[in-house]
Amino acid sequence: MKILFISTKNKNSQGDYLELTAINGLRKLLGDNFIEFPKKKIMYHDFSESPKSELHGKGFTMLRYPIRDVDRTEVLEQDYDAVIYGCGHIIGEEININDYDNLANGNVWVLDGHDLFGDARIKQEFNGKEIIGNQFKKSFKRELVFQEETVYPTGYGIPEEIIMPIDLSKKKKLIQNTYPKYANFEKATDLAGSREHHIFEEEVDYFEDMASSWFGLTSIKGGWDSLRHYEILASGSLLLFRDYENKPEFCSPQKLPCFSYSNKKELDYLLNNLVENNIPSKEYLNMLKEQRKWLIENGTTLARAKNILEVIKNFSN
Repeated sequence: MKILFISTKNKNSQGDYLELTAINGLRKLLGDNFIEFPKKKIMYHDFSESPKSELHGKGFTMLRYPIRDVDRTEVLEQDYDAVIYGCGHIIGEEININDYDNLANGNVWVLDGHDLFGDARIKQEFNGKEIIGNQFKKSFKRELVFQEETVYPTGYGIPEEIIMPIDLSKKKKLIQNTYPKYANFEKATDLAGSREHHIFEEEVDYFEDMASSWFGLTSIKGGWDSLRHYEILASGSLLLFRDYENKPEFCSPQKLPCFSYSNKKELDYLLNNLVENNIPSKEYLNMLKEQRKWLIENGTTLARAKNILEVIKNFSN
């Protein structure tokens, strides 16, 4: 297949994880048959317009390595099997499906990375709360609560090349220094977009902190999905997820094997019984193995791209 990807134009909104996930994975999968337009400069380590230090998450993880570039000669004069808008949820980005539908015979899709809560055209009620509903007919949605015929689940992914070998000899402490306060039942100042845990200036130190921890705590943020989940898994730490059992089925991360806890007593039990005297239990080791398997099969940028491409192929047929 040949895909045209319409990327975010706003210079102040260049670090969106869902868009970066799709571009990274689809370029690996399709090579020259995947073209993003305009060129996503930060993916090639050109930070002249969007300094890396000012990007969401300081550009950690998704931008560690540049991707291979492609020829963009007469990019809007070619025919494509599908067009994907990568900016369906970016504030200030206008989407007009008709702008590019002639290039792909009307086969146009949208990435919808909206959080659960916030501003959006369409709102729906779920469990007594107003949440952001499905915004587009043919789309891939990160926080998918209400499944519809042409709205498919997707989520963040991590470049497989940054996945670290599991090394239990590195473990020196129970939990990572960058745990979200909400996950540890501490008062969180800003659950939706808190930067209070961004304490490292260098990415290598950020990952080493997780790799040296037996456990990585995580929780819901603005939505159920967070790049933090994948970073914990990639570091070789065992992920513990507050209230994961309450997550709607199609919200990302889908079908993640993990220990879910809902109160401090349950968390303390997991911390004190899965590892004792720096010796991991069989239950700990089995779950660690299952989480690494899930990450490779479902949580990489390549895995997310394969899922997107499979949906588009089946829809086209």
